[in-house]
Amino acid sequence: MSDYFHWDAAKLSLDVAEMDREHQVLIGHMNTLHRLYESKAPAADQGKAFTTLADYTVKHFADEERYMEKVGYPGLRVHQGVHKNLLERVGTFGKDFKAKGKFGDDLFVFLRMWLTAHICGVDMKYSNHAHGSH
Repeated sequence: MSDYFHWDAAKLSLDVAEMDREHQVLIGHMNTLHRLYESKAPAADQGKAFTTLADYTVKHFADEERYMEKVGYPGLRVHQGVHKNLLERVGTFGKDFKAKGKFGDDLFVFLRMWLTAHICGVDMKYSNHAHGSH
């Protein structure tokens, strides 16, 4: 089974090595979860993979916010708000899973949107700021 999410350096690279590495790890966690979902793995395994993804997301957002602070990114507060909303959505998926014992396709639609819109759009802004092309 091929990966559902792909690292496309041309589209997703921010030219910020640490953040690019973390985005690749996130994609790996997303693919693990998607593979388990597609193969109808036991709910406990899917739940564990989701928790790993959610925990890593919290770490990544904190690292990203520290980086934005370090480079003096003026949109930091707005970006923190975006992160807060994304974490709330992730939390909602987690609660729904606990209640229903399964994930739906909507989780993967959300993750795909997050990857493309967030990294290509929102994250690119702090990358451009850091590299002086704002």
